[in-house]
Amino acid sequence: MIISLVNQKGGVGKTTIAVNLANSLSEKGYSVVLVDADPQGSVLQWQSILNNHPFDVKHCPSASLLGDRKSLAKKTDHVIIDAPPAIGEITQAILAISDLAIVPIAPSPLDIWSSKETISLFPETRKRNHRMEAKLLICRKIVGTRVGKEAREALETYGMALFESEISQRVAFVEAMISGQSVLTYAPNSEAAREIRRLSKEII
Repeated sequence: MIISLVNQKGGVGKTTIAVNLANSLSEKGYSVVLVDADPQGSVLQWQSILNNHPFDVKHCPSASLLGDRKSLAKKTDHVIIDAPPAIGEITQAILAISDLAIVPIAPSPLDIWSSKETISLFPETRKRNHRMEAKLLICRKIVGTRVGKEAREALETYGMALFESEISQRVAFVEAMISGQSVLTYAPNSEAAREIRRLSKEII
């Protein structure tokens, strides 16, 4: 399965989710390739801190480097693509080969409003890629507040599927990224790790 993390807005948690989702699927015994499609190479920078992970990382910052579905998914169970924070040729190419497009959205009015442009891509993309499913994911939710619930109610008006799983804003995610690890390795029994495992279980 090719799973992409897309949102034109930066800072919504795409890279954090991509890294940890790749590790969670690897933990379940799947072979996984994580594709960094961002020209800034955030995943590559993370990988360089501690180059010892149970999945491969590729840097494909252009549509030509990304290639087609068959070549990208060859000899692997799952491909996770961390898309750049923009809507351009590379994002269109990513959606054209995705089985599942995940749109991480932070629960703030600004993030919810700005996600509309990303969501507007899906009807046209489905005309070319009939297999693609797109789902919204609430992330960076502040624990102990009603913000997540209010965001869910607001996003339900978009008429798109919404993951039951939610990813909260937790220090463990930040500390794990700084150390070059996934949160499942850095803090395997943490709430952050449990949230990622719930998400990967829901996807599978």
